[in-house]
Amino acid sequence: MTAAAAHGVIRLELAQPLGVRLFRSRGGPMLACEAVRSADWMDAASEAWRDGCLRIGHPGAPLSETRMQLSPIFAEEASSRCAGFRIEVAPPAGAPVECLFTLACLRPAAHRMMAALVAGGVLQADEQCLFDVVADPPELPAEPPPSSGIAMDITLRSPALRYLRKPLGPLLERATPVAPIDAGGPVVFYTRDALARCEACARRGAEAGLESGGALFGSLVSCPETGEFFSIVHDAVEVEETDAQRLSLSYTSRSWQILQEIQRDRQEAFPLRADRLLGQAHGHPFRPEEGKVCAECEKLATCAVTSAWASHEDQIWHKAVFARQPWALCHVFGLTARGEPVHQLFGLKDGRLQARGFHLLPGFDFDE
Repeated sequence: MTAAAAHGVIRLELAQPLGVRLFRSRGGPMLACEAVRSADWMDAASEAWRDGCLRIGHPGAPLSETRMQLSPIFAEEASSRCAGFRIEVAPPAGAPVECLFTLACLRPAAHRMMAALVAGGVLQADEQCLFDVVADPPELPAEPPPSSGIAMDITLRSPALRYLRKPLGPLLERATPVAPIDAGGPVVFYTRDALARCEACARRGAEAGLESGGALFGSLVSCPETGEFFSIVHDAVEVEETDAQRLSLSYTSRSWQILQEIQRDRQEAFPLRADRLLGQAHGHPFRPEEGKVCAECEKLATCAVTSAWASHEDQIWHKAVFARQPWALCHVFGLTARGEPVHQLFGLKDGRLQARGFHLLPGFDFDE
């Protein structure tokens, strides 16, 4: 197992071809231009499905049967440069839902292009670039003629999404907000025990100077009163048989086998809990900036410079492992420059992992 189970294919229609262009500096010559690929929209489209179907009372709408139309938002009239993108989602009932995205959702495509230029010797490894996105770019090569042979259309199907039905309001009344809460984002709950186990797994390797981590188990929930779709993390299990380094944590085939067995056993023991893997947590057991603090550090109540960030490698790993699962979470436990423990939860927003808050529950009773 190299990736968590995906939920169907994405039916995303593009109004017109788009291309990513790279530049060394603003106004400088173009370094490269590449067509935006279907896979580049995977996270944005999954997020649009989440917000345009699951969170408005249609949790049973499969991703593979949800039609979406993507169109560019232009920077100015009569311009081909994009300022952002609009994905219009057609839910099973009701009016279409519009989801907006910025250019940043295509940053991974720009990073991929930069990596190719570094490999080709055009860019240095530490060089920075600017990118933009244009519609119908003339720099793109013409599409090759169709090859001869047999063409096949393959549609992937997956089991219906399993979830609980619980009112959201009473849970919010019992919960304590942790970190700034994104008012427009989906609600995430942790039980106190799950958060404690999560942190213990993530920080266990710190004494040896290695990264360690845990898998987040929980349930997806649909509110019968509001239609909102949210998640509850109620357990964390340390990931075993990993390849742990100071700055990386790699899951092995044995790691995934163990997690599969744990999930299967949990689902068989508690079939009505809709138990599933909701994400992962890991530690960054090092101080940022090599522990250097600013001149005003002693006067500040808190240190804002931390190692609790979702790195570029974390973004790539999460995108690959939790493809088409827009509820998946990444929780990073790190240190401030002063050596104080700190943590940050990340979730999908604008097509990429971004910092977000959550709500802490004293506990969760499945039989309530």
